[in-house]
Amino acid sequence: MIEILNEGNFDEKVLQSSGNVLVEFFATWCPHCQRMMPIINEVADRVQGQAVVYQVDVDKSPDLAQTYAPNGFPSFALFVNGQLAETLVGEQTEERLLALVA
Repeated sequence: MIEILNEGNFDEKVLQSSGNVLVEFFATWCPHCQRMMPIINEVADRVQGQAVVYQVDVDKSPDLAQTYAPNGFPSFALFVNGQLAETLVGEQTEERLLALVA
């Protein structure tokens, strides 16, 4: 199960982390996000030990969504040593997300 972050723990878990952190910004009502659920869960399982995967519910954390996912959902943000390195918007393949984190 992927931990869902919010404004209260995002800085500590993502911005103050070392290594690679992939964050998916999603909405429960978004059909594209729903289709991504099994894929992001598989990616999280496959990158254990190399990277950490978190999710942010944009309806519960609108400020984070506005900052890191202004172009739509789902959005995938890769942070390297606490710095935003790359963002992908829209549905992605498992291979593309694995390549992003690698």
